[in-house]
Amino acid sequence: MPSFFAILSTLLFSLSTPFSKILAARYPPLFLAGLFYAGSALGALSGLFRPLGLGPESPRAFLDLPGLSRRARLALGASIVVGGVIAPVLFVVGLKGARASAGSLLMNAEGILTVVLAVILFRERLTLRLVLGTLLGAGGCALLSLHSSLGSGLWALPFLGASFLWALDSNLLRYLPGVNPLVLTVWKGVGSSVLLLGISAMVEPWSRPPLPDLGLILAVGGIGYGVSLVFFVRSIRTIGVSRTGAWFSFSPFLGALLSLWLLRERVPEVFYMAAGILFIAALLLTERPGEE
Repeated sequence: MPSFFAILSTLLFSLSTPFSKILAARYPPLFLAGLFYAGSALGALSGLFRPLGLGPESPRAFLDLPGLSRRARLALGASIVVGGVIAPVLFVVGLKGARASAGSLLMNAEGILTVVLAVILFRERLTLRLVLGTLLGAGGCALLSLHSSLGSGLWALPFLGASFLWALDSNLLRYLPGVNPLVLTVWKGVGSSVLLLGISAMVEPWSRPPLPDLGLILAVGGIGYGVSLVFFVRSIRTIGVSRTGAWFSFSPFLGALLSLWLLRERVPEVFYMAAGILFIAALLLTERPGEE
């Protein structure tokens, strides 16, 4: 199934939302995001990918990045800053003031913006199934977003900003076609965590988290940011940025459902209507054998 890695990435990233909401109430955003990306590097190195053949052929692959072209190095640096530093901080800031389910639903903009940027900047080809599936997926999530109370409309801005930056990051990754997805995730995790924790030490007051919290933070980062990113990059190279972004538009919906369940947030009736719309969208987005 061509969309296998996109679906795995979507499911794993959606798991991070409710736990990120819990942790965002306890720790400052830069510090929390820095530990998330430290966890992402550990998740990529966990050895979970060997059965799927996603690991590098040799450990030396982790040392080969300095040999990249200037354009590729710039793309990696921009990816770390845009997608690994600014975007996660905005996401955590948003979670501090919004319900997790409502904030997650606002992130449906990421999938749409990923497709739009792929088409505008890189002339990636669209199919009718992809267009309809993306529009229905976004429409289902938007229907829920309009029904969710964020308290102040200003809390939507961090989520929308994070959506745009992560969409831009997804398109920047196309400049690194020769880098193994696992190697890329490790470098991005290390670079992002060093920058975030370094800045946090200068501007944020924080104390060392207890071991249970530290373990939870690293686990959320390892699964929701690390393992998910490896699958995401692999999916981009299999079915393209726009198709991967279209599948990823389901992550906010899944994250919202998990938040409603785990955090006991009230379930609005409109969820059932949106679920029907998203089911149809999923059928459209499912690749048929041999379909381009």
